[in-house]
Amino acid sequence: MFLVTRSGGYDEETMPTVEFLFDYASPYSFLASVSLEAKLPGAEIEYRPVYLRGFESFAKGIPFSAPKLAFLIVDLRRCAQDLGIELRVPTAFPVNGLYALRGAIAAQRAGKFAAYHEAMFQAAWQRGRDISQKQSVAAIATELGLPEVAAALDEPSIKDELRANTDAATKRGVFGVPTFFVGPEMFWGHDRMHQVARALSGAGA
Repeated sequence: MFLVTRSGGYDEETMPTVEFLFDYASPYSFLASVSLEAKLPGAEIEYRPVYLRGFESFAKGIPFSAPKLAFLIVDLRRCAQDLGIELRVPTAFPVNGLYALRGAIAAQRAGKFAAYHEAMFQAAWQRGRDISQKQSVAAIATELGLPEVAAALDEPSIKDELRANTDAATKRGVFGVPTFFVGPEMFWGHDRMHQVARALSGAGA
């Protein structure tokens, strides 16, 4: 878990918290992540990496037909345009975020999460880099000056933490990402962030 406080909107004693569950493989998680400051000003964000392909909905493989996959690409471009965000669908799509997520946990432990998180989403959804590959994730971490992250992608305790995050999310009813929690309330989708903001407003009252 990694916490970041967004500026504005609340004093320290009433600072509400939102859990943000994400996978770098999810373009909608990318859209949510880059929108956090605008959509949820003043919130304390708990960043929780979870493995999308570890959810039951993905247990038998990628649950997308060719027509649905084609539509998702069109929809992503529309959503990015609505938000004024650059988005480039990678050649290797769908993406497997396993190694990038392990890197996120390593970066959290190293106290270097913020830079890693932004760079990894940019690499996947703006720079066309194949983050499904271990060597690509390691290269990005190394470029960021994080050799300790690059070296930790197969560390057993990192694997265990990602698995635990995903299992805990499943027990809470999570089936995809981005997912947000405000206390026990769950919200799914980057287009539900106005509802998250409303719940946060009530939490901070």
